[in-house]
Amino acid sequence: MRRPARTTALTAACAALLALPACAQLPVVHAPAAAGEHVPLVVQPAQAARTAEAATAPLQALADPAATDLEALEQRVSGPELALRRAAATVAAAGVTPPATGADDLDAISSVLPRQGTWPHWFLTVTEPGEDTKPSLVVLRSPSAREPYRVWATPSLLPGVSLPTTGAPAEGAAVVAPDEDTNLPMSPAAVAERYADVLLEGDAGEFSGQFTTDAYRQDVLASVQEQRRALEAAGGSLTQERTLLEDPLLAVRTRDGGALVVAGYRWTTTLRGPAGGLPGQLDPVLAALAGRASATGVTVVREEVVVFAVPPGQGQVAAIAVQSGPVSVEAS
Repeated sequence: MRRPARTTALTAACAALLALPACAQLPVVHAPAAAGEHVPLVVQPAQAARTAEAATAPLQALADPAATDLEALEQRVSGPELALRRAAATVAAAGVTPPATGADDLDAISSVLPRQGTWPHWFLTVTEPGEDTKPSLVVLRSPSAREPYRVWATPSLLPGVSLPTTGAPAEGAAVVAPDEDTNLPMSPAAVAERYADVLLEGDAGEFSGQFTTDAYRQDVLASVQEQRRALEAAGGSLTQERTLLEDPLLAVRTRDGGALVVAGYRWTTTLRGPAGGLPGQLDPVLAALAGRASATGVTVVREEVVVFAVPPGQGQVAAIAVQSGPVSVEAS
């Protein structure tokens, strides 16, 4: 018997949920900046290169996500990167091709080295464009002096953007505290919180005008609108929330006096089919994570890492790099 049209809304919405963006052109990171006063680099440039190479080696070797050694991966990977890689392994083990989880080429061509005395420490590298032509950033974090640097995220640059210039690696870059807004349109904490609001509330939101339009924002808003329209037309519903990850924000000064900010989010979307409707087929990736092929309702948890360029003085903040993907699914 042919299924009523209303029961296909969840299927269509789940498919739309996975169609989020990619990225673009090679950044230029070459000009020196003034070093922080007597504050040491978190690592010296040569050590940063060796550390990044060792930390990314397990990711470089992941030709087959289904064969991922998660225990070994945990020694060199943490945070959103680990959550996304675990999810990719689960999907691949179910015989499904996982979505892209991060950078596909991790060879560093430059680095951003904060000057910081307190822990946790972090730094990032800029990579060559991979096979997908997307230059990426590799964010590495160390929680304490006794723990090694691990890959925390590998966001890729969005189309049409470049990385703001920070200090040359040997010069370093001054750390910006989460609540510091000196010569900035807003503090790093406000950047992270307000962009989350923009992704939830859309262009009509209170803070929409404080950010430039970017590919990720456009795709997220369009995807959610499409899902909501399909579900509500069939008598279903969509709810969502976005929260900051517990890991601290990362921010450094750029050469022009602005800031480069890195923030992590957990985005939870709950889709419900119409009351009394038949189960809809889940997208294969979501089905693999849920452990079932169909459902009348589904809650998808994604983790996102967004890198922002904050201008000096006033002006709009720009999201310049993103990593995003599903990490868990609950279906009913």
